[in-house]
Amino acid sequence: MTAPESVTVTQPMIDAFAEITGDRQWIHTDVDRAARAAAGGTVAHGMLVASLIPPLAADSIDDFAEVRAFTGKHPEVEVINLGVDRLSFAHPVRPGTVLTAEARPRRVEERGYEVDVAVDVTVWLVGERRRIAAAGTLRLRYRAAGA
Repeated sequence: MTAPESVTVTQPMIDAFAEITGDRQWIHTDVDRAARAAAGGTVAHGMLVASLIPPLAADSIDDFAEVRAFTGKHPEVEVINLGVDRLSFAHPVRPGTVLTAEARPRRVEERGYEVDVAVDVTVWLVGERRRIAAAGTLRLRYRAAGA
């Protein structure tokens, strides 16, 4: 997996997410109305932020020693997102916000042609080190291609 070290959340990204999901609540999409609200402008959907967790954390996870060893033996792998056990949002994300993530291993378990990885992930606001969201345990499965 390759991933960006950071992602800038934009209003077009928020609008596209609204269109795809059908969640067109005005706090996400109506720039003028949202500017008059307590948030002071539009905010990203929590689930949009959640969807950025795997790509933001990918480089960190790929760098775990056990994952490097597995991908060294199996250079072509598919990565399957098995889900998130706990998810929380701590701060609204406005357009222009730059996000990054930190992943800490919880459990890595190799079984032949697969390795399951469980990590705690925190999404941070770049520059302020303010916690935006946390995935209690993101679970991924690396599987050797063709296995």
